[in-house]
Amino acid sequence: MSVYTNLTAKDASKLLSQYDIGSLVSYKGISDGITNTNYFLVTSKGKYVITIFEDITKAKAKKYLKLMNYFSKHGLCCPEIMLTKKDEVICTFKLKPCSIMERLAGKTITETNISLCKSVGKIVGSFHLSSKNYKNKIINSRDIKWVNENMKKIKAHISKDQYKLLSQSRKIFRKIFEMDFPKGIIHSDLFRDNVLEKSNKVTGIIDYYYSFHGPFIYELGVIINDWCSNKDGSINIRKYNSFINSYNSVRPLTPKERKYINSAMVAAGLRFYLSRLVDMAFPKVGEITHIKDPKTFERIIKSRIACL
Repeated sequence: MSVYTNLTAKDASKLLSQYDIGSLVSYKGISDGITNTNYFLVTSKGKYVITIFEDITKAKAKKYLKLMNYFSKHGLCCPEIMLTKKDEVICTFKLKPCSIMERLAGKTITETNISLCKSVGKIVGSFHLSSKNYKNKIINSRDIKWVNENMKKIKAHISKDQYKLLSQSRKIFRKIFEMDFPKGIIHSDLFRDNVLEKSNKVTGIIDYYYSFHGPFIYELGVIINDWCSNKDGSINIRKYNSFINSYNSVRPLTPKERKYINSAMVAAGLRFYLSRLVDMAFPKVGEITHIKDPKTFERIIKSRIACL
């Protein structure tokens, strides 16, 4: 959510002319995240978020936005996508795909606690139950092909030990996606900075642009790694139990999922470790950017592999 495409007041007003959501009052760039350009937007009719897609096509972005409206209609803490005057979920702005969505209540989570882990567990369980019925399948853009291509791309930019860790993790990643686990549409990027909370309860889930049809256990791996890890990469047992027990109360885990949950954490760790290494080696140029530290996931993966 860094700012790569600069937006002037005139630009914002021109964009709003494609919608029926009021006139411009104010707007401000959002600096969190690293993928798309986002602005907070206030109009005479309400509060919204503008998203300008930097790396995906209009057709692909449209798939994600329709998915978000599906979850929004099912009451799953997802923002509603505003429709243009032509009843489209997306428009083109500065030759890039663009959308405007409602701004949800709450603030981005910086530190997790037992109550928040319990809250997100229940919501994600409901999210997965609902996603099984979503008919439009979305392909994983960060699959084994992506892993192979990017490992090759950064090999000369990392240490031998780092590449060895990537190679170990890649075997586990491939296995998780080849095995038969319960599947549906997953968010796959449910980090704290993509979740909003108020009074220790989750009020919003944002940034669905890495969603795909895949194993639910992979989603759990992503969440546990970010929400339930100590600074040294080890698992915080109290947070972990709070999350898993809450999730399990809504969608009970299968014995097979329980057996491979640690492997799923390694697979999820690889995806973010590798993407951060790529960002470090080949940084984007943006007005406001934040490159996240890959060592966080290096510690997590090492901790998870040690438990296999």
